[in-house]
Amino acid sequence: GGVAPYTYDWGVGQPTTQDRTGLAAGAYNVTVTDANGCSKTTSATITQTSDIVLSSTQVNVLCFGSSTGSIDLTVTGGVAPFTYNWGVGQPTTEDRSGLAAGVYTVIVTDANGCTAECTSTITEPTALTATCSATDASCGLATGTATVTAADGTAPYSYSWSNGSTDASITGLAAGVYTATVTDANGCIATCESTVNNLNGPLATCSGTDVLCNGGSDGSASVTATG
Repeated sequence: GGVAPYTYDWGVGQPTTQDRTGLAAGAYNVTVTDANGCSKTTSATITQTSDIVLSSTQVNVLCFGSSTGSIDLTVTGGVAPFTYNWGVGQPTTEDRSGLAAGVYTVIVTDANGCTAECTSTITEPTALTATCSATDASCGLATGTATVTAADGTAPYSYSWSNGSTDASITGLAAGVYTATVTDANGCIATCESTVNNLNGPLATCSGTDVLCNGGSDGSASVTATG
């Protein structure tokens, strides 16, 4: 309507073009005046989507050296759908599982090309260790003992010996090899072996010399002990 040509007043210091680009969010008013000096004002409001906000919940590795960690990523704001970049050669899913200990970073991009980054750290406990010791049996008797000591991992610990005992220390053992299995609170396992040796008794060797004459008393006997 009106009579061309038209002029466009977007405000002091603003362009005088009919159309505008490169605008930030906000309200924009324009007054259009035609060749007869007739004018009309209208306005337009540019909105923006909310920022992408990322948060994550981690499940740490239970046993040293295993891959039981996971990351549950939560995305709010932005415009769906989203894409997930965990790095070269990595899955492109929102959440991750089967993870070893380490630092994981994801870049999330929404439908408008806006991005946000989130870093999650998966930890692991120190390695569970089991150390065995033993005392030997004597003279073939069942007098030996064996003890297992657990360290690191996650207490409390439970114990299982190859002879069926569930104590940290076992007694009344004959010579042999005894295997201990230690399990910590996370189900991590470590094993060790105790060898109970047999300490033999002394070895006695006897010798003697005969009496030279019937009825004499010049004979002798001796014993030698070893071991």
